[in-house]
Order: sequence, then structure tokens, then C-alpha cells
Amino acid sequence: MTDSTTGSSTEPTGPTGWGSRLTKAMPATRESRIIAVNALVGSVGTGMFLAGSALYFTRFAGLTETQLGVGMALAGVVGLLTAVPMGRLADRFGPRAMLMIVCLWRFVGYLAYLNVHGFGQFVVTACLLFVMDRAGQPLNQALVGQLIVGAERNRTMGFIRALRNLGFTVGFSIAGIALTTDSVTLFRWLFIGNAISFLFVFTLIGMLPKVRPVAKGGDGDKPAGAIVPPIRDWRFVAATASNGVLFLHDAILITVLPLWVAEHTKSPIWMITVLVTTNTVITVLCQVRVTKHIDDMASARRATNRSAALLTASCLAFALSGVLGLPAGAAAALVAALLLLTVAELLHSASSWEISFAMSPEAAQGRYLSFFNVGFSMAEIAGPAVVLWLLSRTGPAGWLILAGTFPLAAALSWVGTRPQPEQPADDTAPVPAAAGS
Repeated sequence: MTDSTTGSSTEPTGPTGWGSRLTKAMPATRESRIIAVNALVGSVGTGMFLAGSALYFTRFAGLTETQLGVGMALAGVVGLLTAVPMGRLADRFGPRAMLMIVCLWRFVGYLAYLNVHGFGQFVVTACLLFVMDRAGQPLNQALVGQLIVGAERNRTMGFIRALRNLGFTVGFSIAGIALTTDSVTLFRWLFIGNAISFLFVFTLIGMLPKVRPVAKGGDGDKPAGAIVPPIRDWRFVAATASNGVLFLHDAILITVLPLWVAEHTKSPIWMITVLVTTNTVITVLCQVRVTKHIDDMASARRATNRSAALLTASCLAFALSGVLGLPAGAAAALVAALLLLTVAELLHSASSWEISFAMSPEAAQGRYLSFFNVGFSMAEIAGPAVVLWLLSRTGPAGWLILAGTFPLAAALSWVGTRPQPEQPADDTAPVPAAAGS
């Protein structure tokens, strides 16, 4: 506004102006800003690769679609089996050091794809690369856990997810040039661009401070043997399993939704672009805000329950879209389903970060977060096939079956994450000797 006596502007400036608002909207620490930029750069390269890789391998590398699918499935299994061992290495040497190795490995691996021809070479290259691809996400989360504490930790994870979605969109858009020209040279540049992105990420990770791993002996005062492996921690296994089921929202969005709209509804085909774009925009704008309200186990449990309820409602809306005869009605049902799915996705992502951080011993964060990520990987590998098979057999009724799985997953998560009763004090425990006695 303007001062009536002097005519000068009295709009707030300095710490209360737009500059301050922009600063508050960004990650709060140098470390979190570097990690967030990492996510953006890496996801642009990955988006370029994902958009064009299937066509490149089937058109220019001598693979059939079946061979491509089988090869990716085998590589996915290898990535699953090696995830926890990679986490153990991160516990021993630190996630920063391991992530730098991962970046260099991926740089070489994506360039190696350019020399692949035939099924055998593809399987070997993909399996070696997936060891690092599957390790990247949990190692990055472990790095966040090591460098950032308090509310900023989950906020940083929110920025990572938001910027990854933005980066994927940019990468897909760049890849569209190669897809429209069908030029083998441009397709190869998608692989080269992805590889180069990991050199940038390597450089940025090198700018982060070196933090020594938690004492190799154990967590705090516990000896090494006192750390229970994640597979033997039934509460953590329950949380991991429920996380995998809830993460089916990703399979629904990326794989199932386009096929459902095109094959099972009266909605116009261009609704696919509208729905996916809407999801991306909401995620970029709202993921960080959602994390503000999920900062302890109690709020994470509530968010998990709400996410499951919204996913159930989303499935019901998807089912409705398949039985409505008018294109406008089907499109409206799809929009409702997409909005419910997106809010559920935001809540589940934020709650899963809090749960996985809170339940991971500090000295074993690498292996615990890697194990937790197995639930996500299983949903990513098997989820699309299972859901598509169900819908192909049952049509809209399949959504009703799927709707019932999410409340069960929330119940399993509650069992694993509910507060444990305090153990009674042991009066017979030996009393430490006084200093100097």
C-alpha cells in the first residue's frame, strides 16, 4: 500500500517481503539444498532414459518386447537381492561414499547400454546396473538421515519427491524430440544425457560434508550383535509389507490408469494426459506442505490410515468410471479418482519417510532403509502385472477387490508401528561400579 502523506510505498520488504517468502519455501540448510538439486538433475536424466529406452532396445538393439520384459524382470530380482547388502556397505563406509560409487557405476552402465546388442548382453548389463539403481533411493534417504535432523529431514524428502516429479516431466519432454524423429542418434543421446547427469550428481555429493558412520560396534551403547537384522524385526517387516501394498498407487498411476482409460471407459483418450499432468502439478506444489504435518510416529500412523481410506475411495471412483456410459460422466469420475489417488500418494509418501526413519537404528540405517525399500520395489515390479491381470479378468469389479486391500494394509502398518508397552525395570540388573573403585 502507499503512505498517504509521503506517497511512498509501505509494502513490506526485507525479512517480511517476497524474498523472505521465497527463502522460506526453499530447503533450509545447505545440505538439504544440495540434495534437492541432486534429485532434480538425476530425475531429468532418468526421465529422458525411461521415455526412450524401450523403443531403443526393441528397434535398434535387437530385442523383442518379450525379451525386454524378461530381462528387466531378471534385473529387478537382482536389484532386490542386493539391496540390503548394499545398505550394509553404507552402514560401514557411509552413504555419501557409497552414493558416489553408485553415481560412477551408473555413469558407466548407461553408456554401456549403447554397445548392447541381443538378449544376453542386455541381461548382463541390466543386472549389473540394477544393483546400483535399486540401491540409489535408500542410500539417498540414509544420506538425508545422516546429515539432516528434525522437521527439516522430512521436509527435505518432500523436496526430493517434488523435484523428482518435475525432473521426470522435463526429461520426458526432452525425450519427446527423439520419439517423434525416430532417429537412432537422438535416442543414443538420451542415454548419454542420462549418464552425464550422474556425473553432475557425483560432483554435488562431493560438496556435502563427510560424516563418519556411526560406530561400527553398534547403535549407541549396544554391541554389534545387539542390532537385530531387519528381516528378524517383525514390526519393521509388517511396516515394510504394508508400505509395499500402499505403494500400489504408483503402479495405478503410471501403468494401469492409461490402459484403463483407453480400454475400459468411454472417456476421451486425451484425458490420460490431463490426469497425469494434474497429478504431477499437485505433487510438485503440495508434497512439501504435506510433510509439515507429519513429524512423528503418531501423525505418520494417522496419515497412513487416511491414505488407505483415500485409496479405497479412489478405487471406487475408478470402478464407477468403467460403468458410466456418457463420456462426460466417465471423465468426471476419473478426475475424482485421480484427485483422491494424488492426495493419498502425498500422505503415504510423507508417512513412509517418517516411519522408516523412526524405526531404523542409527547404526543400521543403510540396511534398514534398503529393506524398507524392498516393499516399494516389489510393488513396482509386480504391482502393474497383478493389477492389470485382476482388471482384465473382472473389469470394474476388480477395483472393488483392490479397494479392500488398502484398509488391510493400514491395519498391518498400525500393528507394526503402534507404541510398545514399556518394559518393567529390572531390579536385579548389576549396578555400575563407581569411578575409581
